[in-house]
Amino acid sequence: MNLYTFDDSKPAIEIHRPDTPNPWINYLSNGRFHAFVSQAGGGFAWFGSAVTRRLTRYRQYNLPIDSPGFYIYLREKDGSVWCPAFRPCETPLDAWSAFHLPGATRFRARRDGVTADLEVFVAPDHNALIWDLHLHNGRGGEVELDVFAYTEASQNNWRDEASWGYYTRHHLEARWLPDSEALIHFMRLPDAPILYFAGSHANAGHDCDRQVFMGNYRSERNPVAVEEGACRNSSLPCGEGCLALQHKVRLADGASERLHFYLGVTRTASEPYAESIRDMANTLTSLRKEGGVAEQRAKTAAWWTKHLDVFRCAIPDVDAERQINIWSPVNSVHTGRYSRSVNTWAPGIRGVGFRDTCQDMLAIAYRDPDWAVKTLRFLMGQQYEDGHVVHYCYPEEGDPPTTSIHSDDHLWPPLVAYAIAAETGDLAFLREKVPFLGEDHVYSAGGASLWEHLLRGIRFTENHLGRHKLPLTLKSDWNDIIGRFNRRGEGQSVFAGQQYVYALNRLIPLANALGDHKNAEWLTDCRDRMAAALLAHAWDGNWWRRGFDDDGAPVGSQSSDFGNVFLNPQSWAVLAGIGSREQQERGMQSAFEELDTPLGLKILAPGFKTWPEVDDPFSPYCPGTGENGAIFCHANTWAIMAEARLGNAERAWKYFRQLIPAVAQRTAGAERYRAEPYAWVSNIVGPENEKSGWANVEQVTGTAAWMDVAATQSLIGLQPELDGLRIDPCIPPDWNGFTAHRVFRGCRVMITVENPNGVSRGVTAMEVNGEAIDLRHGPVLTSDRFKQSATLDVRVIL
Repeated sequence: MNLYTFDDSKPAIEIHRPDTPNPWINYLSNGRFHAFVSQAGGGFAWFGSAVTRRLTRYRQYNLPIDSPGFYIYLREKDGSVWCPAFRPCETPLDAWSAFHLPGATRFRARRDGVTADLEVFVAPDHNALIWDLHLHNGRGGEVELDVFAYTEASQNNWRDEASWGYYTRHHLEARWLPDSEALIHFMRLPDAPILYFAGSHANAGHDCDRQVFMGNYRSERNPVAVEEGACRNSSLPCGEGCLALQHKVRLADGASERLHFYLGVTRTASEPYAESIRDMANTLTSLRKEGGVAEQRAKTAAWWTKHLDVFRCAIPDVDAERQINIWSPVNSVHTGRYSRSVNTWAPGIRGVGFRDTCQDMLAIAYRDPDWAVKTLRFLMGQQYEDGHVVHYCYPEEGDPPTTSIHSDDHLWPPLVAYAIAAETGDLAFLREKVPFLGEDHVYSAGGASLWEHLLRGIRFTENHLGRHKLPLTLKSDWNDIIGRFNRRGEGQSVFAGQQYVYALNRLIPLANALGDHKNAEWLTDCRDRMAAALLAHAWDGNWWRRGFDDDGAPVGSQSSDFGNVFLNPQSWAVLAGIGSREQQERGMQSAFEELDTPLGLKILAPGFKTWPEVDDPFSPYCPGTGENGAIFCHANTWAIMAEARLGNAERAWKYFRQLIPAVAQRTAGAERYRAEPYAWVSNIVGPENEKSGWANVEQVTGTAAWMDVAATQSLIGLQPELDGLRIDPCIPPDWNGFTAHRVFRGCRVMITVENPNGVSRGVTAMEVNGEAIDLRHGPVLTSDRFKQSATLDVRVIL
């Protein structure tokens, strides 16, 4: 049996077996209350921060994997027990499927004529995870069921719980509130949230004490309360908490019953206890009313439909079309919310990465520019007056920022600013005043316009150039371990220099649009000087070098013992417009020859040896893993964009297609690849390692946003610019054409691309609502057109 099938009409992935190689998860969120759930019901919930406000427990790394979670047990009259999600009791079922959709996960199970459908999603209007259970009896006689709903409660602060939980479990209390017919669980701390769990039906029993519900030396697979068919109505004056509810259901033959459970949080901002309980009661009243759950489900679906409907395409490649239309934008919402912090392996400790979140916003800016503006405003408030920025910050946790100084962090905001301005045509956000951080990492008095913040970043790089007039590497550039070549502080990064030029190419048109011509001239001068330095020092003969070490020796050179060729400087030379066309083509050809594999391009080759083979290794990463020779999918995105910019459509689409998760999984095999077939990963173990093909760092990766941008802008070719929307596709020559629609500046643009001559690129004619467009200034729909009509029908001829 296949592990899964896609149903793009829903859209959904249907998973046919619960024992996937890894947990395959789906994130559920309203932007405040978050959870993830796996195909087998494992997962956890948190409010704001998965570190300091974790609501339920989940074991990362420890066996049994993917536990605990959000569990329903169905106990029959004969004492047999089964679960709609299959786990945790793992009773064999006659039929089973799990479905992940944007914003919801569903389970469908059947045993001996009884069908159980369970859907979980987060309510948009309430901080609650809704469990919607639908039971149907097709057995041929009356059925009696005890329905148990269970989750294991957390002590909220994950770090404290891991270190001090054996003490802080005595700060806990949980009990049943008969007036609200709900369980509550909380730490006796002034700022602690209150977790609650309630149902839609009359309660037949409950438990708050995990020990009482589970029994001695048992687990979620066989709780004693479920086995014996009765909760003990335990409270928790201290100890290990859980939230368990029991309902009794009697189904006549052919009858159905719907039950709801509500796992929510109140007291999210240190409100008084009584006020928090009233808020909980009001929420439960709203959810329990007729149609209350259906209303929240409809709002969840509507949010995702609107988000996905900004861009859609119909192309002659089903795998690519599905990933572009559905799963890339879904994945980009998750990275926009969680940066690199939370998945089945990552507990949330990374906070908000500055460079990470800037890149994530590139895929948000064209679908939800208000979200991107808000995020950029926050990020620029994490900048110091000299122009450098924090590396990580922790707005939900309130921890001091990680202040290591990197050569690239402050160079990502110009990309976001340009993306927002090009999408909206509105530059007002650049004039907003934003504070700087002081030496004590709190906001200083005063501040400056967001535009001035962007300029400060440029000045920081100008003040930190090395002997070749290239940016000093500092702690690192985008590659976190490249700092190995900069121990004395004199190493230089070619990649940061190329990124600097790319950022300046974004800022120069913004400066002119703002009327800031003096700074436009200065920015142009900065760009030209850096481009000249790169051309003078970075070319190695067949490819671009990666940088220079403290002694001025080249890194990523034919003379290097290891890491002769790195991927990023080849792609970013093209993106930044560095060097001649011949050099750009040669660099990308070298990347293809030296780095390409059936699963993608390696980040470098050959991999560096590590300890104990060498005493002073480049990295502790084993060869073929991480930054030491893995197929770094994030870096592959830029190679796709570079090949498209050069007009090499077949290679650009090859690089894109071979990394589409479902395609990569088929190539490697599901058991070797292991990760979800719908979510991007950060890297895949490369061929220098025996575990080649293993996909790592699922979901929370910069691959997601950049793959979205690469596909929609570089391949499909719909590129927002300050003056309008450029339509410049780069497609395989055997495509007859494609269609796409794009919501742009409030206008729906319906695009038909025809390719009668079998070419890859180059618009020869374009019509808008039947009117021929003058192409002397390129295939651009100018800004004025979006003010004249709510819909534009565009015909493009290649």
